[in-house]
Amino acid sequence: MKKFIALLALVLVCSFNTLMAQPPGGGQQMTPEQRAAMMKERYKGMGLNDVQVDSVIAINNDMRPKMMALREASEADRPTLMKAMTDERNKRLEKALPADLAKKVIESMSMQRGPGGGGGRGGGGKK
Repeated sequence: MKKFIALLALVLVCSFNTLMAQPPGGGQQMTPEQRAAMMKERYKGMGLNDVQVDSVIAINNDMRPKMMALREASEADRPTLMKAMTDERNKRLEKALPADLAKKVIESMSMQRGPGGGGGRGGGGKK
């Protein structure tokens, strides 16, 4: 009986760990409205006002289709194209925001990608 209870406890612990590893919502993609709300909260926390937040979100939304198109580019061309798009986005942010806030936003965006500029679903970081 003790062995059965110990085995049952072990199964429950393993199941609990597996369930806790799942992303909220079962890994479903966020709707554009949910993504915008999350971004608004993040950027407001950095000290941006509503107009500045809307500018950053508009820039991100404008860049999103271009970034998605990178999936069609060859592996060899992706880093160059990604750098060009990142530079374009950063220039637009620097125009839209005061220097200190632009630096904060750009830094937070680069931190999301992780060290080496990789990140995202398939990894893709430097080796």
